[in-house]
Amino acid sequence: MTTETLCACGRPLHYSSPTIQEQMEKIVTASGERIAVTREGHTWLVPRHYIALHGLQSEELPYLGFEEVTD
Repeated sequence: MTTETLCACGRPLHYSSPTIQEQMEKIVTASGERIAVTREGHTWLVPRHYIALHGLQSEELPYLGFEEVTD
């Protein structure tokens, strides 16, 4: 049984083309699933696929439900 990778929005990965998805999957494999994003002294671990598919407005970070790792 194959498990489908889901976007943080809950949908299966929904790239506009297989080529773009393939490139992003290579980046995720090489650099990790999440990236630390810091705003106003707070840091969240944000999925790279989410950023690629939805973009990211920093003012939304506290409300998106991503893991906060602020010291």
